[in-house]
Amino acid sequence: MRMGKITQTAWQRSVRNRLHTGKENMLFGPSPWETCSGFVSEAGERYVWSDACVVGDGARTGYYAVYHAVGELAARGVCAEGAAVRVLLPPGSEEEMLGGIAAGADCACRELGIQATGIQGGVSGAVLDTVVFASAAGIMQGQTQAQTNDCVKTTYDRQREHQEIILCGYVGLEGTLRIVDAAREELETRFVPAFLEQTEALTKALIRPRQIVEVFAQDEEAQVRQIGEGGVLAALWELAETAHIGFEISMPQILLKQETVEICEAFRLNPYLMTSTGSYIVLTSKAENVIRALEQAGVRASRLGTGNQQNARLIRNGEDVRYLDRPAPDEMERWRLERRRNDDEKTEGKRGK
Repeated sequence: MRMGKITQTAWQRSVRNRLHTGKENMLFGPSPWETCSGFVSEAGERYVWSDACVVGDGARTGYYAVYHAVGELAARGVCAEGAAVRVLLPPGSEEEMLGGIAAGADCACRELGIQATGIQGGVSGAVLDTVVFASAAGIMQGQTQAQTNDCVKTTYDRQREHQEIILCGYVGLEGTLRIVDAAREELETRFVPAFLEQTEALTKALIRPRQIVEVFAQDEEAQVRQIGEGGVLAALWELAETAHIGFEISMPQILLKQETVEICEAFRLNPYLMTSTGSYIVLTSKAENVIRALEQAGVRASRLGTGNQQNARLIRNGEDVRYLDRPAPDEMERWRLERRRNDDEKTEGKRGK
């Protein structure tokens, strides 16, 4: 299989066809894009949890893993109550790395106002880089149509003529911050310290999940996706698949920080294909209300375009028009792989001498 998240086709062929069980009290059905699970208790409470996995050798890997998991709940309109983290370290790792990841996970929990319910760690020869798994849990308050898979198509069939797609936050920002964390010494040879410090301060521009939950207070039928692996273009594809729509968006309306542009240029990365935890896209028929609520919560938002009844997924950039491709592997994964190869080549070169 190719690098990165398995494709939609591979999931349908090798995963979906193996699933034969089902219970009526489950909130979400299996899907290649669904990261949340949940069930309705006998008392009627809706318990929801989400899972996230972040790979990297930066000390703040745990921070972003927690943000990712909690953000997935927020995209379902759920405020997380707690998060648990498990760390898998490669052989030769220092205990200091585990401590840094635990501190980062705790920092994220404190910022988000939730409880760190557990942090476990281990060393395995099966991994080359540190892998951090995070699970977040909460209770769904009420039930909106957009939050249950079996109602999504019916809801949006009625509203397609008045849908807009809104971007909340900045594309590629999470990936930018993680690159600075992992390659600070290398970046110091290209950028002045003030620029890197300014970039690190952009963690404040990540959207707090509780802010995005405010969207559901203004539009209970809005569909929200966090921009995770594969970047904004993958998130747009997944949104179109789950909402059964086509769309037309404007590329210049996609918000990017200048720091992201410069760091991506330095490493020849495409920010539109880079993980952006802490940023979201929203499909809504009440754009004015949603944008007003986001602005009041201090969230930068931009109208990307509109949904429609056609299957075409068009991206306009001035006079140029192209169709959206299927999701590509995340640029962060490619960047890490290239760095590892370069390090291996340098090691082999030294041994040859």
